Amino acid sequence: MPEGKTMDKDRKKTKNKVKLHKKLFVLGVVGVIIINIASWMSVAFSDWYIKNIFPIWLNTYARLTSKIPVSVGEIMLILAVAVTLFGIGFFVWNLILRGKYKCAVRRFGTFYAWTVLVVCYVMTLNCFILYHGSSFSEKYMSADAAPDKMVAGASGNIAAQVHMGERTYTKRELAILRDYIVEKCNTLEKDIVHDDSGAAYYKGDLIEASKQAMRSLGEEYDQLAGFYVTPKYLSCSEFFSQQYIMGYYFPFSLEANINSVMYITNVAPTVCHELAHTKGFIYEDDANMIGFLACVQSDDPFLQYCGYLSVLNYVNNDFYDSIEGDLSVYKKHIRINDVVADDNIFLTREEWQTVEKKAVIKTSTVKSVSSTLMDTTLKLNGVQEGVLQYNNVVGLLLEYYDGVLY
Repeated sequence: MPEGKTMDKDRKKTKNKVKLHKKLFVLGVVGVIIINIASWMSVAFSDWYIKNIFPIWLNTYARLTSKIPVSVGEIMLILAVAVTLFGIGFFVWNLILRGKYKCAVRRFGTFYAWTVLVVCYVMTLNCFILYHGSSFSEKYMSADAAPDKMVAGASGNIAAQVHMGERTYTKRELAILRDYIVEKCNTLEKDIVHDDSGAAYYKGDLIEASKQAMRSLGEEYDQLAGFYVTPKYLSCSEFFSQQYIMGYYFPFSLEANINSVMYITNVAPTVCHELAHTKGFIYEDDANMIGFLACVQSDDPFLQYCGYLSVLNYVNNDFYDSIEGDLSVYKKHIRINDVVADDNIFLTREEWQTVEKKAVIKTSTVKSVSSTLMDTTLKLNGVQEGVLQYNNVVGLLLEYYDGVLY
């Protein structure tokens, strides 16, 4: 065959391959859009996915990532940043050289586009759809789901009353809940071992104990039953501490990651919180509530103590707001003892000093950017309250103890 015809045939094959790749890419984009629209429009679809499909990824892909001792999610984030920066640098360098590497840039662009598409699918399947399913309270705390429990809803910062479905909670009931939580913390603290420096101490494997608490909770709530991933400490915990992040759920790797430098009383509730995400409960108030229940229903006094501590600030702050900061009223209620107050911290003073020494960017800047990004992400996924959703655990607690405390 003449050389000219051979070259024409090769060019035709190349063009056909390019066309095929473009068609597949467009189909991929359309597919991810359709899945997201379906989840936004149908709670039933999202619930069906969470119940029947999401566990497949948990029992296959997540089992593999659990076997890797380091955080796969962190590695993926670092690679994503590195690849993106390389692409930007390569593009600029090509402009400077007037298109000398035009073909290579085009190929990199194609690779990057497909990578972004894959990420969109992973985020959709392991995160975005979960935002549009039924919440923990709707599945297990509503009158229809569990007749023996009250209707649950959500609350923001409480000024005077909390409206939960058909139920309205008063300042008095919030005060009762607050005093109950404080009393539990004060009582349980007496059974907690503290070292010579005054720091709480736990004998045993706290992460495994937390996983066991979740398994036990799964006997009551079926979506929490089954396989659990292995929680891992974040290697960049100092950076996450600057963002005031205790734990992180990585949708890319289906991992539950926790801060390695935070104070020990935060570990168990955070492990349970992040594990709740891996079970399809993506709402932060749901995860807070699940973490609380797993800890306080445990047979381990240390976990119980940590569980009550995990909601103390939310309840106490909302109560304080409800009385408009009236100290004379506040002082009439049960006092949080000094040791409990000392244990109710994010980081110790020494750890904060270490974090600040290692900081490349000011903590105030990192926290501000992180909070804005998290708030925006939640709102884009239909969570109108944004980061304030964490506070909604107070409403769930008010419902949970309805008929028990008041």
